[in-house]
Amino acid sequence: MPTFQYNCEICGAERRAWRPAGHPPKFCSRKCAARGSAGIPRRPTRWPITPEIHEIIKKAYQTMSGNGQINQLAARLGYPRWKITHYAVQQGWIATQPREPDWGGQELEILEHKAHLSSVRIQHYLKRAGFSRSVTAIVLKRKRMRLPKNLGGMSACQLAECLGVDPHFITRAIKDGRLRAILRGTERTPQQGGDIYFIKNRQIKEYIIENIHEIDPRKIDKFWFVDVLTA
Repeated sequence: MPTFQYNCEICGAERRAWRPAGHPPKFCSRKCAARGSAGIPRRPTRWPITPEIHEIIKKAYQTMSGNGQINQLAARLGYPRWKITHYAVQQGWIATQPREPDWGGQELEILEHKAHLSSVRIQHYLKRAGFSRSVTAIVLKRKRMRLPKNLGGMSACQLAECLGVDPHFITRAIKDGRLRAILRGTERTPQQGGDIYFIKNRQIKEYIIENIHEIDPRKIDKFWFVDVLTA
């Protein structure tokens, strides 16, 4: 079944649709089809692509050097930039970005297991398993799965806020071995405070039980405290 590139006869919108050979579509929606059946005349296209405009856009993309020629062309024609770019994509003058394949079961398992790490570290583990994902794709997928909120843990600063202590109190406990934690593998420099610790809820619970004498019950978040101990 062939693909037709057409303009709606009522609103003039550019569309693409599959239809049997010899039966090109006329309308972009049921609303426009109803208007056409009622004999309502077509609204003029706001930014028509005439043969002259076609040649101007084609020449611009053939000689484009990346110095803002398309923006200048849009301003000169009085057309929005997206209209020109969209038409160039339809004509094949711009290569469309290939869509990344769907996430598989093993990839999702690695992402869930390593979600507490930085996106760069997760990318490294995926690559070791034979998968290629961009950092942006990892960040978006982790956000869509709401993994940062479902990891069952927190950073050292978050724990310090819940316990009502200074963050340095938590980092000292980690370095002394009284509180177990792992580094997320971020690229923060020493001037930025260094890498970020991630502490799981069960490790927080162990620390509280074994070092209850270090905690001031008047400063802690009591609702959080009950949730951690009863989890």
